[in-house]
Amino acid sequence: MAGKAGLTAEFGNANLCRREQQRGERVPELRLQPVDDPAAWYGPDLAARDDWIHRLDAAETDELLAAVAHAAATAKPLREVERDDFPLPKLSARLAAIVRAVDHGAGLCLIKGVPVEAMSEDEAALALWGMGRHVGLPQPQDAAREVLHHVRDTGGKVEADPNLRIYQTNAEQAFHNDGGDLVMLLCRRPAKSGGASRMASAVTVFNEVLKREPGLAAELQAPFHFDARGQQLPGHPPVQSVPIYVWHADRLNALYKRPYIGFAQRFEDVPRLTEAQTRALDLVDALCDSPDINIAFELEPGDIQIASNFTIFHARDSFEDFDDPERRRHMLRLWLGLADGRPLPAVYAGTREFGPLFEIAGRD
Repeated sequence: MAGKAGLTAEFGNANLCRREQQRGERVPELRLQPVDDPAAWYGPDLAARDDWIHRLDAAETDELLAAVAHAAATAKPLREVERDDFPLPKLSARLAAIVRAVDHGAGLCLIKGVPVEAMSEDEAALALWGMGRHVGLPQPQDAAREVLHHVRDTGGKVEADPNLRIYQTNAEQAFHNDGGDLVMLLCRRPAKSGGASRMASAVTVFNEVLKREPGLAAELQAPFHFDARGQQLPGHPPVQSVPIYVWHADRLNALYKRPYIGFAQRFEDVPRLTEAQTRALDLVDALCDSPDINIAFELEPGDIQIASNFTIFHARDSFEDFDDPERRRHMLRLWLGLADGRPLPAVYAGTREFGPLFEIAGRD
């Protein structure tokens, strides 16, 4: 394994960016040792376990349906529904345990059995929202600060619309992570075919990069430019500069969107990707795509996948949808912030994914 002196000589771009960050006093600590963390799992091992899967029992299902009815009876707009408007006497404790396991453990959970077949679209949205309010604080997902997104194909193409995001199409979504501490995605209807979910541990990917090419692990801890696709925070530029990996407060944090790094190259003032940066990105993609590292599964109606946005990269296969609009793939998504979440690296303050977390009382 190359020493730090060798890394400095070979990967000047990473160290140049690091010196630039130091002038702004926003430089994270460089991590060049493997990370021992419960989130550092391998797909085949996780597939052999079921401790990350929770199926709602009959009592929890009944409680959820009753909470939806109770919240609907308040006649409050969805975004004004508070935790107390959505009573979950027993399921709330289960959700709290799930969040602790996701945030401090494997980084993901699959909840099965939400009775979406007994719910309208609005009721399904209310079910996800209410469960989310027992988990954390809904976070804005776009420049309009919308906090609940309907994930479905709009028929557009990202190549034709610079503000269109990939989740609004039927295209494959490469491995990436979202905003907030956690993402909750409820499956209301799957596609006619395709659309499988895949997840990979960002911690495992980092450890494998370090094992194979330690210089590239250093490169990934220097800033990359991401196209915000028109969804930047108010007062911030359309491109954000942030490392893919940040070691902070003894925890590894990740932010990765390979297509959006590529999209950022359309801006003249964004530096061209270096050979080392491209090699690093290619290695991350290859590791995420490896069946020895990722886990794949089909989301069924009533499934909710929950993932840590600091330790999990997730992907979606391309899909073919039904012609009938009433049968087309439909997911509902929340980004959630945790009042007691992990310490936040200062470099995340201006990002659209994690910047709003700094607004939560007690977070830093």
